Amino acid sequence: MTTSEGYDVIVVGAGIIGLNIAFQLARNSDLRVLVLEKGPNVAQGSTGASSAVMRARYTHPEMAVAARDGLHAYRNWAEYTGLERPLATYEGIGTLWMMGEDEATVAADVQRLDALGIAAEHLDAETVTRRWPALNPCGARFDPADHTCTTGGNFLFEPEGGYFDPVSAAQDLCQAARQRGVEVRFGVEVTGLLREGSRVGGVEIGDGGTMGSGLVVLCTGPWSQAWLRANRIDLGWELRPTRIQVLTRSLPADLGPLPVVGDGCGGIYFRPEAGGSRLLVGSILEEDEKEVVADPDSFDTRLDPEFRDPKLWALHHRLPGLEMRGRVTGLASMYTITSDVHPVIGATSTEGLMVATGFSGHGFKEGPAVGAMVAAELLGRHIEEFGCEAPIEFFSPRRRPLHTDDHSVLA
Repeated sequence: MTTSEGYDVIVVGAGIIGLNIAFQLARNSDLRVLVLEKGPNVAQGSTGASSAVMRARYTHPEMAVAARDGLHAYRNWAEYTGLERPLATYEGIGTLWMMGEDEATVAADVQRLDALGIAAEHLDAETVTRRWPALNPCGARFDPADHTCTTGGNFLFEPEGGYFDPVSAAQDLCQAARQRGVEVRFGVEVTGLLREGSRVGGVEIGDGGTMGSGLVVLCTGPWSQAWLRANRIDLGWELRPTRIQVLTRSLPADLGPLPVVGDGCGGIYFRPEAGGSRLLVGSILEEDEKEVVADPDSFDTRLDPEFRDPKLWALHHRLPGLEMRGRVTGLASMYTITSDVHPVIGATSTEGLMVATGFSGHGFKEGPAVGAMVAAELLGRHIEEFGCEAPIEFFSPRRRPLHTDDHSVLA
């Protein structure tokens, strides 16, 4: 084996989490940082297929704060990255929650979010119809076999919500990180750890070589579980690579403006795509997050008709003026789901090895905040500009499973 020059930190994985960690380290220190990615480019895993929905309404305040701080970076992307002309731009169309909730529930959550510094509005059906005429403001659970729409309703709107282009974001971060001295290498698979006694001494790579570092951060998403097991590291958490599907269809311009919509009545979310010419539709149901992938390098990426048709019915309920024709496409990608559908971030029992994985569908929006969180932990000080106020201990591998009533991507 040959050993390369040593680094202060090696980040494994060039998805949105790994790139943000490397970039935040570079923004806030002079450490030598190396990112290793086995794929040919950035965003080869979950990041590239992310819906990249921006919202901060979460059950636990720590998650809401992490999302809030992540959205702050995305809303100020050029300032965050330092790029004069970044590829990605924030689509700040807002996020509307149509969950069939009563007035007291929505009012309480608006107050809760406001206390966390998250903009939120309580809207009635008349206001929703005035702002987005295409939306049906029904508040009843949708059943295609037997459904009667209700009048009235209570809805929560996050005016600072929206969506982002995940691949462009990753490309921007890669460029920004490199401009600050981060070395990013593609086509390099990290197969194991070098150990110096009880702690990390670097990594082994697929060609038989090694790279030295006393700090390694594992950000490999759906590949994390197999990698940890192969290296005999028990994180104490099951990290399930899980097949997740989305579909897209045409969006006529005459339908008018739309926000990002979380539709609890129909079990879907949707947002504009491709410059507003298409709609992207996904599921918010726990039952659609159960298909574990045996091999993340080889799984069915096609859209299942059994998934597609019920989602289209729910979409047409919420958008009754949407034409029932046009080409429907879709794909399957992966979440990395934990038992409490919250990420695992922090030090492991192997000294010098950190993980940031198991994001269960939440990772993209929290990426910049996670980067700040991990950088602050490694540097031993708070990150002021584009930092994160959520404590890393909340996400620690040593924590007890968190309680949520909803064990889906909504959590």
